Amino acid sequence: MIDVFISMMAISIAIFTLLLLTFQAPSPSKSTLMLVLLCLLFLSFGPIVFAFIPTLKQLYISALPLLFFTLLPALWFYHEALIAEGHWFWQWSMWKHFTPLPAALLLGIAIFLLSSTTFNEMFFSDYVGDELWVSILSIAFFVAVMGWCLLSFIYVVKLLLRTAHYRQRLKEVYSNEQGKSLNWLSGTLLLIIFTWIYALTALVFGDTLNNIGLSETGVLLLLMGIVWIISANGLIQRPGFEESSLPEQASQPQHKKTYERSALTDIDLLNIAEKLTVAINSDNAHLEHDLTLAKLSALIGEQPQYVSQTLSQHLNTTFFDFINFARIDDAKLMLIESNKSVLNISLETGFNSRSSFYKAFKQFTGLTPSQYRKTQSS
Repeated sequence: MIDVFISMMAISIAIFTLLLLTFQAPSPSKSTLMLVLLCLLFLSFGPIVFAFIPTLKQLYISALPLLFFTLLPALWFYHEALIAEGHWFWQWSMWKHFTPLPAALLLGIAIFLLSSTTFNEMFFSDYVGDELWVSILSIAFFVAVMGWCLLSFIYVVKLLLRTAHYRQRLKEVYSNEQGKSLNWLSGTLLLIIFTWIYALTALVFGDTLNNIGLSETGVLLLLMGIVWIISANGLIQRPGFEESSLPEQASQPQHKKTYERSALTDIDLLNIAEKLTVAINSDNAHLEHDLTLAKLSALIGEQPQYVSQTLSQHLNTTFFDFINFARIDDAKLMLIESNKSVLNISLETGFNSRSSFYKAFKQFTGLTPSQYRKTQSS
């Protein structure tokens, strides 16, 4: 019954999250998150079906290929909606991600149309029938499982690479990454891969590895963990470039090749760099918690793309590092000249949290704030 309890917990979390999402403000990522949760919700029903509704067992297993091959594009679209630089919406070109669905649907229908005796022999018995059709169906099911595992690995690798690229783009626009970096989603993707490997191992070896903790119960616990992480974070996660005031050109990744046709001369870049220095040293622009490239550009009266070009091409840095370097400079003085707590200093110098302050301080100084204060005091 422990499996049923875990299954009910996962289902309850998913349903509760889906209900809460219906009351949230509209967001491009909401519909894709709901699709992910619906897939996980139906996958979690297995133990309940097997324990209390055995007549639906064949229908449930028949639906699994369709559910698994829907989950991957659902995760892809959810990630895409979170990192989109403009307003994300469904497009016809996205249907290419659903290419395996017709084959998965046909496989599910073929399994559903099996006689109950043949179905039980195929999935719940060591007996292998001599019917050609059943043999072909068994091979097709095995190929689908292996194909899905390979496809899921490809999806996860691509999603992790896109996340890394997205974080670089964040540094071109924002001075704080808190709530935008998607670290939780990267961790969840790795957990999903681990879960599939764990589940396949449990399926192949059955109960022979129970003594080392490998069992179907462990698979359900991992599934519940995935549902919980996605639900808890999905409710508060907003798209990274959601701000309506963000200029379109400011959200584009900037590289030196981008500026080859720019009209800015070296003197122009120098002038903008001087304006940036004044904005930091005289106006203390870096102390604003939610400072963005667009806000800083408006402050100095320059176009965001020109400011981005100056930072990248003339100062050889990113907006994120430029602002946080100035913040850390102020923090170093405050650590030496005052007895203020590290938390107060972090907030006064423009950081949104103690953790982001520690991370930036270690990046620029190689020390923690406490270590730096102790070193300077001695």
